[in-house]
Amino acid sequence: MSTLKTDAISAATGTNTNLALTGKGTGKVAIGDAALLFPDADGSSSGDVLQTNASGVLSFATPAAGGSWNIIGTAEADDSASLTVTGLDSTYDMYAVGISNLHPASTAIPWIRFGDSSGIKSDAEYDWWVGSWNATAEVRNGTNASKIEIMHQDGVGGATGAGYAAMLWIGQSGDTTIQNQIGGTFSGENNGLARYTGLCGGIYQASTTPIVLDRVQLLMATGNITAGRLTVWGLAHA
Repeated sequence: MSTLKTDAISAATGTNTNLALTGKGTGKVAIGDAALLFPDADGSSSGDVLQTNASGVLSFATPAAGGSWNIIGTAEADDSASLTVTGLDSTYDMYAVGISNLHPASTAIPWIRFGDSSGIKSDAEYDWWVGSWNATAEVRNGTNASKIEIMHQDGVGGATGAGYAAMLWIGQSGDTTIQNQIGGTFSGENNGLARYTGLCGGIYQASTTPIVLDRVQLLMATGNITAGRLTVWGLAHA
């Protein structure tokens, strides 16, 4: 093997000419004291990245998914009657549901509803409970309801400065045989800017037969949502 020693190599012809370095037969191009062996063919799909086998051999590979939290969808309010995110399925066994910067057009209690491919369920199949604290504690619940309430009975105020946020969890995949359930924590202010923090949760019984859950809806008991966002993430186990 002969050695070429030089400070620069450039293409001999053309204006925008590629410079080719190739090995002989199955040999690779070695760079950096011959410590890294580069692949001699492109990856199999757009967006592939270089990876190493920890022995100096590089190859192209499809990048891993975007981490443990993978966004399913998001919906932002603009004087909206409701916000709905679809796309939940059997890929994940747990989903995170985030509600942020919620501000209603007028004072009202926020609701959650589930749905499947046929649409949002508003029949009297929901059971729910709320435990919230301000100066005193309030615990209340509902059965055979058309929604899941997720705030103190005073509701979220429509006054300037009032708002609501929550982090909720759905602990079943879309094709589960377990009842469709949701639960989590919230904080918000009523129309007089009294602040409430609490726990909330609910279940959709569908006459004891779970639906194939593929969507979640946020709406107010009355009036529109002036501003706010509903986001759903799928949580991977690995």
